[in-house]
Amino acid sequence: MAAFVSGPRRRAAIAAAATRHARGVRVRVVDRAWTVARPTGKVTVCRTFDQLLDELTGRCVDRRVLRSVLLDAAGSVPTPS
Repeated sequence: MAAFVSGPRRRAAIAAAATRHARGVRVRVVDRAWTVARPTGKVTVCRTFDQLLDELTGRCVDRRVLRSVLLDAAGSVPTPS
């Protein structure tokens, strides 16, 4: 799994897709992790893809659907030659 979501460009694609699909949060990339910011000001650091899914699940998005959307976003990033 790590190979599919590692690297700054893939993490950025995942963050953008997560922000679009999970209501009321802002997902950003930080060094080897994501942050999930809520409107209340609470910020959670997610170091793994599963932690990110755990944090976003229940925000009007099914976990399986969200996982698929985020992996598709990561897969859309071209690999360097």
